[in-house]
Amino acid sequence: MTRTRWFFILGAIVLLAIVIRMAVVYRQGQTGLAEIQRRGTLRVGMDAAFPPFETVDADGNLIGLDADIARAIAADLGVRAEFVNIGFDGLYDALKIGRVDVVVSGLPIDPLRTRDVSYSTPYFNAGQMLITTRSDVQSVADVAGKTVAVEWGSMAELAARKLKATVPTMTISPQPDAETALNADLAVVDGVLRLNRPQARTVAVLADNWYAAAVNIENSALLAAINRTLAAIKNSQSLCGLAVPPSEFSHPPSVESCYAR
Repeated sequence: MTRTRWFFILGAIVLLAIVIRMAVVYRQGQTGLAEIQRRGTLRVGMDAAFPPFETVDADGNLIGLDADIARAIAADLGVRAEFVNIGFDGLYDALKIGRVDVVVSGLPIDPLRTRDVSYSTPYFNAGQMLITTRSDVQSVADVAGKTVAVEWGSMAELAARKLKATVPTMTISPQPDAETALNADLAVVDGVLRLNRPQARTVAVLADNWYAAAVNIENSALLAAINRTLAAIKNSQSLCGLAVPPSEFSHPPSVESCYAR
């Protein structure tokens, strides 16, 4: 048999293997969603110690933005959300071994995880933000000659130093903790902390840190369903404060009251 023919046969075998693998992955994705609907529950992994995203109220109910998102996804699938409270460090393992179907838990997108999990459309930006209560700061350029508060040694300070490289006349004022920085009239804080200062405006997002839901990489059908629900939520703004432009919560005077049950 000629070498050319051997290469042709080998190429055909490799191509067949790829096609079979793609078919198996597709079937696994469809089967995962079918199993959820047969079972009647969507098992949602979350670490319920991160208000206002997820926490347990006085009656033992899981509340918060992520809990509301999970219930909306489950409702669109025609099933009930079953919450599995797991420490944050164990969420990916629970997903890998099939203890949960999806993780919705203030989960930052991690590019290093994308070999094993698929992330949904991002729904919240927890990155570093320049915020202010000053009327004379409408853009990044307006911080020239002004003092910007940050928590000392934090990612916010790193973002502020990068900003200073483009606006050299601004002054960085390191503070002993994030709450003190937050209360300044001009500060860099992360998107989660920013929720505690609803009277402030976001001037600019200096560094992104998007949260998303995660599913096993094979579960493509569930991922598509989750993205459909997130798109519907964003379009209707039917959940309090979810993903409205530019990249942060639209929040009421009290974020916690938004999720009262």
